[in-house]
Amino acid sequence: MAMKSKSTNWEDDGWGAWEETEPQEPDEEGNTSKTQKTSWLQDCVLSLSPTNDLMVIAREQKAVFLVPKWKYSDKGKEEMQFAVSWSGSLNVEEGEYVTSALCIPLASQKRSSTGRPDWTCIVVGFTSGYVRFYTENGVLLLAQLLNEDSVLQLKCRTYEIPRHPGVTEQNEELSILYPAAIVTIDGFSLFQSLRACRNQVAKAAASGNENIQPPPLAYKKWGLQDIDTIIDHASIGIMTLSPFDQMKTASNIGGFSAAIKNSPPAMSQYITVGSNPFTGFFYALELQVNSLPLYLMLPVVGLVGKVSMRKKLPQSKNRRLNQLPHSRRHGESICLSPCNTLAAVTDDFGRVVLLDVTRGIAVRMWKGYRGAQIGWIQIVEDLHERVPEKVDFPPFGNTQGPSRVAQFLVIYAPRRGILEVWSTQQGPRVGAFNVGKHCRLLYPGYKIMGLNNVTSQSWQPQTYQICLIDPVSGSVRTVNVPFHLALSDKKSERAKDMHLVKKLAALLKTKSPNVDMVEKEIKELILDIKYPATKKQALESILASERLPFSCLRNITQTLMDTLKNQELESVDEGLLQFCASKLKLLHLYESVSQLNSLGFHSDTPFSEDDLAVLLRLDEKELLKLQALLEKYKQEKTSTTVRFSDDKDGVLPVKTFLEYLESEKDMINIKKISEEESVALGRYKDNLLFESSLF
Repeated sequence: MAMKSKSTNWEDDGWGAWEETEPQEPDEEGNTSKTQKTSWLQDCVLSLSPTNDLMVIAREQKAVFLVPKWKYSDKGKEEMQFAVSWSGSLNVEEGEYVTSALCIPLASQKRSSTGRPDWTCIVVGFTSGYVRFYTENGVLLLAQLLNEDSVLQLKCRTYEIPRHPGVTEQNEELSILYPAAIVTIDGFSLFQSLRACRNQVAKAAASGNENIQPPPLAYKKWGLQDIDTIIDHASIGIMTLSPFDQMKTASNIGGFSAAIKNSPPAMSQYITVGSNPFTGFFYALELQVNSLPLYLMLPVVGLVGKVSMRKKLPQSKNRRLNQLPHSRRHGESICLSPCNTLAAVTDDFGRVVLLDVTRGIAVRMWKGYRGAQIGWIQIVEDLHERVPEKVDFPPFGNTQGPSRVAQFLVIYAPRRGILEVWSTQQGPRVGAFNVGKHCRLLYPGYKIMGLNNVTSQSWQPQTYQICLIDPVSGSVRTVNVPFHLALSDKKSERAKDMHLVKKLAALLKTKSPNVDMVEKEIKELILDIKYPATKKQALESILASERLPFSCLRNITQTLMDTLKNQELESVDEGLLQFCASKLKLLHLYESVSQLNSLGFHSDTPFSEDDLAVLLRLDEKELLKLQALLEKYKQEKTSTTVRFSDDKDGVLPVKTFLEYLESEKDMINIKKISEEESVALGRYKDNLLFESSLF
């Protein structure tokens, strides 16, 4: 079994161009056997590592571990494909099945590490209540019975650098959901235990000793009561209480006569989805009773390891602090946003509900998404793309300010075969893509375990945020969202620039007999674009057009160049200016060579060596040596049959010319192309002058 890994960003589909288009509803009648062949992935437990280095597919008792490898496809192209590294049965107890799995990459402790994980641990939950940890090769590291009920969900939280000084730093954590309890394992202790177990397994394998007694995991078990059914959960993390929240919490625990401490207690928040209530908000407290820790989950009491410590709470304490009740609505899944402020919940009514985690209320609802799969994308603004504003900048500090962060909600509707991207909280739909109806949307919600506020500073881990697996095409696709799509304001310069780019793309596709009018409109569009990066993108699309004549391309580039030179030096982007200058040099070279070709020169036309030496700025010895090398090179490549597809009547297209050449300072170089293309480019119209300048 091999699955192709294609990093498809859907950037060519035209972001924002589908406001009025909706995909057609699927036909009810279809081939049942074909549906069964393509829907097998829906019945499997699936997990992909955030670093894209390991995938786990499990069903019932069997599992397959896949790793990416470079292979040649049927078309002879080298591409990344997932290949089986291990397969077998994971069950130990009789009759137990796999219910959930996670691939958690663990950070390397070596100083020379560049951001890649040391190894990846596979965490698997079973119907027997066991949670087992495996290596990439299927070797069992650790197994522990945390509860006698079936494991419902496994979720992980890794370290993230707080964006603001006042934000509480969250600890790493692995949470396991059971029908009536949540078990949490501290990430640091889990990281150390897994490393120790892996070292023990390696030593045992070397010595031939298979009797390994791994140490038990330290964990906390939180009991959940007054809920009919729990399907999914989300661990929000440690809360920072305000004075009012501290008094409210103390009143809920100890009544109106409860004493308030100077320092607020550590409180962790959990959200559950299911039925009665549809969504429940729980707060976990750690108290001291007779010098022993007592973990309380409001409104219920918790367990610590194997020691059960119960304390009867007053009736007021048993009340849930917050909930979204709905007797008929059943929650199916919950997905927490990367900044822990929002959460998306799906239900059996075909709704997607957006929750404000801090206030505990629903702020938005989408209808018509039955069986939806959801995930999040967080995009950080690139400060280099921000337009400098004409204001009085302070003499000290950063004039641009901090980078802004945008969050997008991704919804996959399998019944309609559509993937949508929405701007939150109240933003519009910014993207929609027609995909298969049997795909799986994977959103890990975590990165690499084992980092802290010191080691994460120097690490640049290459992780994905969300991906879509299509079993029909066997591809893994990622989603990249431009930051400017979060700027819903009509006055947004970025949104205006993208509108101008789309208008320019439509103009380049039209066939207009009036070339002068088209040239005038293109000049107005590219000069109205404000962002340098977008302006460069627009110029690249213009120069790559096959419908514009050479004179039009030269005039547009020259107009943009003159406009940049007339601006103030501080407001001109140096990269854009150099790009325009290099393209103008190539256009002038193309014009000169075309003029020489039009004079009817051939390779047998005698050129004086003095003229060639002056034109090429070479002395007599260097010129003779160059001519000998060229003659030898032509003799070796006389069998070449390469021709440009657009080469009509011996005229080389401007697009091809600019595609294979580049200008750097005072040098014109050939890009990395094949030898046959180089020969065909050098022998263009058998012009010796052009051929000599290239080689």
